[in-house]
Amino acid sequence: MPKPPIDEIVASLPSFFKWRPGPITDWIDMELVLEEIDPAARTQLVANRLETLSAVHRNIADGAKKAAGIVAGARVTGGKSK
Repeated sequence: MPKPPIDEIVASLPSFFKWRPGPITDWIDMELVLEEIDPAARTQLVANRLETLSAVHRNIADGAKKAAGIVAGARVTGGKSK
């Protein structure tokens, strides 16, 4: 039996398995604030912002790795517990 096209497979998945271009976050527009503060504080804020975004991406990657392991394990065992 031929496999369905990948578009059909992806369309049939629950929404939480579908790729979104990035994490959904509530960004605070800091550009106007950054223009008005001390340059040293600005540097610290920008560094903190980047470190926080990096941590978000690391957590998403770790979760995706764990999910891939679960899916791979389910594929190998046919969805049955070992």
